[in-house]
Amino acid sequence: MQISRLQIKNLYDQYNYDIDFNSEEKEQITILTGPNGYGKTTILRILKSLNPKSLYYFYVIKFSEIIISFDNNTVLNITQNYKTEVESIFAIDYKDELEKEVRFIWNKATGEPLTHFVYNRTNIEKARRTYKFLRETYSRRWKFDDLTNREKEEILLDNEEFNEYIAKANRQKQFLMQLKTLRSYYIPANRIYNEAHEENDELPIEKVREALMAELEIAQQDYLRYSQEVDSKFIKKVLYPDYEDCPQASYNKLKDEVESLMKTIVKYKLALKVEIPEYNEKNRAVLFAYLKGLEEKFSKISTISKKTELFQEMLSSKGFANKSVEIAPQHGFMFKSDKGDILKAHQLSSGEQNEIVMLYRLVYEVPDQGILLIDEPENSLHVAWQKTVVDDMKKIADIKRLQIIIATHSPSIVSKGFSMTQDLYYLTNK
Repeated sequence: MQISRLQIKNLYDQYNYDIDFNSEEKEQITILTGPNGYGKTTILRILKSLNPKSLYYFYVIKFSEIIISFDNNTVLNITQNYKTEVESIFAIDYKDELEKEVRFIWNKATGEPLTHFVYNRTNIEKARRTYKFLRETYSRRWKFDDLTNREKEEILLDNEEFNEYIAKANRQKQFLMQLKTLRSYYIPANRIYNEAHEENDELPIEKVREALMAELEIAQQDYLRYSQEVDSKFIKKVLYPDYEDCPQASYNKLKDEVESLMKTIVKYKLALKVEIPEYNEKNRAVLFAYLKGLEEKFSKISTISKKTELFQEMLSSKGFANKSVEIAPQHGFMFKSDKGDILKAHQLSSGEQNEIVMLYRLVYEVPDQGILLIDEPENSLHVAWQKTVVDDMKKIADIKRLQIIIATHSPSIVSKGFSMTQDLYYLTNK
């Protein structure tokens, strides 16, 4: 499920937006731009928070109504209402404010309510008092009640169990289940930089290299398992074929398709190359069963091989200075100098490392058919590489069937994807 339209009213008591997310575009890419302070990052955070873990964000930010339309014609309406004046321990500015209620109503295409969820002072206070997880999680170091208001907020902003308690207590669990059908992946500004400064000595590029090794090794193992399953049914397929006839034209067509699949799979050492015999009328039943078996085996790991081919292609297109890249299960990716010397990860420039890590995240970690949210990618990219961002995103969106939303200040990114751009300054002042 993806987003076709977003309407926001009175964001921070200032801004009103109506954004069409290019639902008719094949690329499914939208670029948000505008001056600082117009809410680009907030819009991404709103969309990123549409999950059972981060839902409390809608209680913290200020708005009057958010309407989100999806490509399955359902609509999520989120309203923020205020009641009597009380002291709110959750207020972001820690001042007295009107008691807040945030109501989520998910409507079917017919307009009939599908499911709902509500935040208010009563159920939030009850969840804090009753739900043991919040206390048990921090009991070894401190008590939840001893935390500052801002520390409490940080916990609630990233806590699926807290929201599950409220949903269960108010018979609203269906709403959280519905949210799980919306899969998003958020890349914040400076993410790569921040990862490099976490409390460990391992570079982010080493982490993704090891992750790629694991991905490819799993694909190898999967292929061996699939091969055993397919081979065990070979005799049965010869004796009882699932096709009526096997003419030469059909055989040759399937042979070309299988060889194309095998080429990429063998390139990345996910399987060994096999010879496919030419068509023989006398043995056509055996040949077809053999060829269909190969197709079944290779198709099982074709997704990972296509992603790896895209990753290799995108890395090669970046023109890393005097370097080439090889990808295989035994080392993940490996860079070599133009003289053939193997380069360690720390020998790559910080810009090159940033690019590699970001491309890996995009190709392998973003869920297929999901929503990719990228905040200011220019913070991690060289100016020359910013010019290729839109083209790169098109390739990724195509193979993974993604919706991509980018917030940026970069003139290079905006000019390349001008037809996909929504200017928040213009939307506010038109």
